[in-house]
Amino acid sequence: MSGGCFNTLSVSQFIRAVEELHGQVASGHGRIVITRDGCDDVCVLISKAELEGLEQALEILSSTPDFQSMCKTLASVAASTSHQPVVETA
Repeated sequence: MSGGCFNTLSVSQFIRAVEELHGQVASGHGRIVITRDGCDDVCVLISKAELEGLEQALEILSSTPDFQSMCKTLASVAASTSHQPVVETA
């Protein structure tokens, strides 16, 4: 399954090529979008290293003052549209 670093495959194509795709993705060569006929839902195959990097980036972002401020603003907007009291988080 040669080609670019980012492929879109149907489930049946994915099943036929899963071992090769696993090797490509696990070695850090892109990600695979997996689709299914008649269904709008998709999945993405990424390496564990990429997932861990994304999780670490989110953890870093979530600890910043700007993120905390954004969360408070969103909570306030949500509360004003649903008539619920704002719950502060630390």
